[in-house]
Amino acid sequence: MKNLTKALLGAVALTSSFAGVAHAQDASPFAMSAAIAVQSDYRFRGISQNDREPAPQATINVTGPEGFYIGAWASKTNWALNGTKNPSYEADFYFGKNTDLFGFANWNAQIYYYSYPDARTVGAFSATSNASYLELINTLSKDWGGFTTNFTWAYSPEFSLGGGTGNYVSGQAVLPVNDWLSVSGTVGHQWVQAAKYTGSSDYTHYDIGATATYRNFALDLRFVDTDLSKAQCAAFYMGTPNACGSTVVATLTYNIPSFPW
Repeated sequence: MKNLTKALLGAVALTSSFAGVAHAQDASPFAMSAAIAVQSDYRFRGISQNDREPAPQATINVTGPEGFYIGAWASKTNWALNGTKNPSYEADFYFGKNTDLFGFANWNAQIYYYSYPDARTVGAFSATSNASYLELINTLSKDWGGFTTNFTWAYSPEFSLGGGTGNYVSGQAVLPVNDWLSVSGTVGHQWVQAAKYTGSSDYTHYDIGATATYRNFALDLRFVDTDLSKAQCAAFYMGTPNACGSTVVATLTYNIPSFPW
């Protein structure tokens, strides 16, 4: 229930953080970085999380020795599901490790917890259904000398709102144009066990766009779409109108420089 632009925000901050560690290895194995952003439509895996309205966002990351890191990410949300008290914000927490696979690729193994502290699920969903959920995320990244590819598999033992097991796979390519501009695209597919019982379906999403950077600022413009109809989207994934339809998303990010402890 979110999207690549969220990954971009976290990745930009993590990149800054790792750079800080590289320059401060003699002083401390730990470094911290942060970023704030505003997104014209918070999309996660192609689906709007804030009723197609702008959403302020923020992230903070701490990196340590041996590729370990920990962090948090937050955004305004508005699901507008019938019969629920909508979560007004999302607060995510994650812990992971980057591992160099013999110089061939980087493996990022991550435990990621999506939380919606003020969500109350009733009505169409069980009163005991929990909006918050956990994912185990594995990403393989490879720099091919002129472009970078990322392949991700995420598994959830119990998806949001009692959705049962969830699986997600995606592939991304990032091509630098020059030292301040890059283009990228993602194709992903989400499976959720309970989706087929609500008249919905598993779905595919994709996006393509460009990211421009200037000093500590990054501006990302991206076309986003899914193959879900309005009815399929509303049956399980999101009840807001056109939440799964095509749109152009703009994200402006300010990266707070990293610093060693």
